[in-house]
Amino acid sequence: MLVHLNGQLVPAESAKVSVFDRGFLFGDGVYEGLRSTAGPAGPEVVGLDLHIQRMRDGLEEARIRGFDPARLGPIIRELLEAQGLVESFIYSQVTRGTPTGKQGTERPRVVRQPGPPTVLAYAMPLTGVSDCRAPECKKVALRPDTRWTRGRLKSISLLGGVLAAIEADEQGADDAIMFRDGLITEGTATNVFLKINGEMVTPSLDSAPILAGVTRALILRDDPAIRERPVRVEELSRAEEVMLVGTKTMVVSISQIDGTPVGASASRAFGPGPASIELLQTLKRAIDADIRAQHARRIAAASPAARPAGAARHA
Repeated sequence: MLVHLNGQLVPAESAKVSVFDRGFLFGDGVYEGLRSTAGPAGPEVVGLDLHIQRMRDGLEEARIRGFDPARLGPIIRELLEAQGLVESFIYSQVTRGTPTGKQGTERPRVVRQPGPPTVLAYAMPLTGVSDCRAPECKKVALRPDTRWTRGRLKSISLLGGVLAAIEADEQGADDAIMFRDGLITEGTATNVFLKINGEMVTPSLDSAPILAGVTRALILRDDPAIRERPVRVEELSRAEEVMLVGTKTMVVSISQIDGTPVGASASRAFGPGPASIELLQTLKRAIDADIRAQHARRIAAASPAARPAGAARHA
């Protein structure tokens, strides 16, 4: 495997980061998990503009300087081309790097002598979008959301979610759905959707400190009838269907919560329900629209009419 580290493609086994890197010592960084899929003229990154904006917002809130998230596109294209990948999952991370001088080893909370950020990206093969024909079914456990309150920031400090996943595994579940102050927040790496009283709903971003998922945004962009609102924990027991959505996950249908079948799960032998199947089709339609729009923008930007006056003459 090749990784993109600080502007260079290097074999994974040769990639090195300082032990004093703030990401290693503090979890001081932000990340994005992206998906590429086949486009009209080669691989395209799903929701790239949304990922770029979310990383830009995260870096700004974290006060990490020195990396322009607009470079994500070229970095990913270089990675995919070098490894011959089309359908893939891409992980990209930016940390505050290693401060210069004594601050590099003193571990100060406030960095006065910043060094350049550490920028990492790698890609691995993933089941293609077109091959996701039906949602998987999984069991989840309800776990208290003990993470920090800046849930909108895609921080690399993921211990809270890791512990929730471990606790769910200890209960024989596949994943966790977390809650705080009686409200549903999210899965350990996913957003939650419910079909309740015939309506599709998802927790609103202002109801709890949760991440504005790109997959969530694509679904809402395609189907504005889906309602964003606070979702109380007790509503899970009344829902006809509960689903998790994410970049790698696509759409998962929840068959059990804390060992209790969800909605009509028992009568359909824990197979995916009609709402989850429809949600997967909505997501695939949204991905297709996003990929086509990106391709159209790239074609328009490359056309002579889009160039500044005199650009063609000096090209």
